[in-house]
Amino acid sequence: MDKIETLKGHGLWTKVKNAVEPGAEKILGAVIPGYDYRAKKNRLNTDQAVRNKLSRELEKSYKTLVEVSDLAYKDEKREIVDHIKDALNTIDQVRKEIEHAGYGMSPLFTQDGVDNRNIIRMIEFDAKLLDELVVITEATGIVYDNVLAGKTSDIVQQIRNMKRSVDRIRNLFSDRNDYLMNLA
Repeated sequence: MDKIETLKGHGLWTKVKNAVEPGAEKILGAVIPGYDYRAKKNRLNTDQAVRNKLSRELEKSYKTLVEVSDLAYKDEKREIVDHIKDALNTIDQVRKEIEHAGYGMSPLFTQDGVDNRNIIRMIEFDAKLLDELVVITEATGIVYDNVLAGKTSDIVQQIRNMKRSVDRIRNLFSDRNDYLMNLA
């Protein structure tokens, strides 16, 4: 369990927060090629690239957890299977929310001149989302490794912590969408 908690605070958000502008976009560009909210022609593609990255990585974690669930089922670890099933449902639901969210309706995508504060806020949202995504991806790997090694004593807590990060992605993504739709 300690491993998952230590993943916090050392990621993209920390780097972005401490970067001098436009360094923040370069940091995110290393994770998402073509990341650029500054040029109007790139904003829509950047938004879609962020959504695609979130969806793909959540899908990878989902598939890994399905494997973990199968292993736990074979080892007759019903409690673990039940918690994984709950996490799988949450991941799938969040992934679908991301894939089906409104797209391209924000003034950010239609206006030529956008206030720099709005661009910075989008960079902040994206960095925080990607940080949580890293936590989920790494936590999924830890859970998988622990099940393979037969170390199942704290897996339920690890799964709960991972699910908490999935919930944070849901909330951050919702806040990001609200922000996009309320830009003036």
